[in-house]
Order: sequence, then structure tokens, then C-alpha cells
Amino acid sequence: MNSYLSDKELIMLFDRRDEAALTELERKYGARLRKVAFDVLKNEADAEECVNDAFLKVWNSIPPAVPEKLSAYVESAVRRKAIDRYRTERRDKRIPPEELTTLDEAAALADDTADAEPAKEIVDLIAEYLNGIDRKKRLIFIGRYYRNRSVSELAAELDVAEGTVMSSVHRTKKGLTAFLKKRGVSL
Repeated sequence: MNSYLSDKELIMLFDRRDEAALTELERKYGARLRKVAFDVLKNEADAEECVNDAFLKVWNSIPPAVPEKLSAYVESAVRRKAIDRYRTERRDKRIPPEELTTLDEAAALADDTADAEPAKEIVDLIAEYLNGIDRKKRLIFIGRYYRNRSVSELAAELDVAEGTVMSSVHRTKKGLTAFLKKRGVSL
């Protein structure tokens, strides 16, 4: 039978700066902490790294911190490290601006149609509206309607909730419709 040190005994080891505290922390909570990190990251190596980073954070924070429940304290540190890493990785996968077709390119495509003049006017109005809104809302709208990205793809690429993508698309579409109506265009 494995006998583990109590949380109080572990905290005393940290207070004394005894490196055995880290060994005991790993022995007592390591598997559970790796599962917490893995649930966020879906990668064992990244989860292991997050646990190690969290252990360093705990080592550096006790003392002066004296957590009432060491397991919750360490689990919270692991979860924060995993979420930070997840967000960093997702941020790097966002839609690069150079992948988006410019509004001028869209206007050039409109020039190739039989009704080029009215289509160009509409494209110009849409461009005017989209250039006047928040960048993230613009990326979501263009990603959804021009690049034909799914809501879940956009949410992952832009590191936002799917609900945020859906509400942004709805509001942008509603705003664009009102904008075009004021300009005498109905679609």
C-alpha cells in the first residue's frame, strides 16, 4: 500500500525548500494533474510539460503562500498553465491576413460579371461597411461567408467561443442589411 505524506507535511517540505516536496507531490498527485492538463491540451507531452511548469510555480510560491488544500492549489496551477498553452497555440493558428481576399480583389471578381456596374457598387458598399467594423467581427464574417469556414473552425482559429462566432455573424449580417437598405440596396 502506498502511503502518501499529508498536504501539511508536503507544505512543510516546501517551507524548508526540500526538493523531496516535488518528488512527493508528483507521486501523490502527478497522474491526476497530467489528466487535468491532457483534458485541455489533448497531447501527453504538452500535458507533462504543463505539470512540470506548474510544479515550478508551486515551488516558487510556497512559501509565502500556504494553501489550505494543496491538491486544489496545484490543480489550479496546472489548469491555468494548460489553458495558457492552449490559447497560445490557438492564437498562432488564427487566419493570417494574407490568406483573406482583399475587398479590391472581390470588386475585381464582380467586374467579370454581366451586371458589373451594380455588382461593383454593392461590393464597394459591403467593403465600406466591413471596413468600418471591428477587425475580429470582420474576420469572422469574411471567414464564414467568403471562406466558407464552419462556426467551429472559426471559433478555434480565432480563439473564441462558437456562440461568439454565431452572434457576431448574426449581428454583422443584420448591420450590413440595415446599412445597405439606407443606401438603397436590398438583397
